Amino acid sequence: MSSAQKESDDATHSTQTRYAELASLLAKDITGGRRVVGSLLPTELELADQYGVSRHTVRAALKVLQELGYINRKKAVGTVVASANPSASYTQSIGTIEDLVHVAATEVRVTEHVKEVTLDRELARRLEAPIGSHWTLLSGTRVDARKSKRPVAQADIYVDAALTGLTDIILAQPATLVSEIIERERGMAIDEIRQIVTAVVIAEPLATKLGVQPGSAGLHLVRHYKRAGKILEISDTVYPADRTSVTFHLKRSPG
Repeated sequence: MSSAQKESDDATHSTQTRYAELASLLAKDITGGRRVVGSLLPTELELADQYGVSRHTVRAALKVLQELGYINRKKAVGTVVASANPSASYTQSIGTIEDLVHVAATEVRVTEHVKEVTLDRELARRLEAPIGSHWTLLSGTRVDARKSKRPVAQADIYVDAALTGLTDIILAQPATLVSEIIERERGMAIDEIRQIVTAVVIAEPLATKLGVQPGSAGLHLVRHYKRAGKILEISDTVYPADRTSVTFHLKRSPG
């Protein structure tokens, strides 16, 4: 990859992170009552100046909030706060890297435990990762940014133990993709994301934690974030089946 291309890719990742973080901040302001229903948000230029981001970043963040039902954008009026508690129905559709950034803006990590782990045979099989490999595990939930403390999914994040010094940064930035943090802090561009999806039955005590009936259907998503074939991060997430969907885009190879 040329230096110019790398700079372009880095700029793209940075922009994606900024709009996700801004959307999360604005959503928290709305749910926390700092921006009341019926009031106008500042203009795009004012928001850009207030948060030190580009107008393009502001526009992308507002698009996320509009899709979630927090705001309405009206010509000749401006951006109006529409709801502090959008519809309780919640579905994430994940099919592209951009969708993962969107998830980071609408789901916030709540880390409950951090520990060093070595994968035994059973865990290695669950994660489809090498037996005996060493990881830093950040275990907890994903919380709907629209409704404070409402768990959306159980989420365990495994970070390659060789990437030392990242735990405090990850904990301090719960609305930022861990892969983005790895790229930014270590200069290691993720060039492949592998996703494994399986159906599961959600039993106790996880069912109570996620607010669903024991025995409910769920989706188990394991993602490998790789650089040059090496796994740098693994996310191990369980969603109730009605809270997420996974899409695939298939193209026929030429020739």
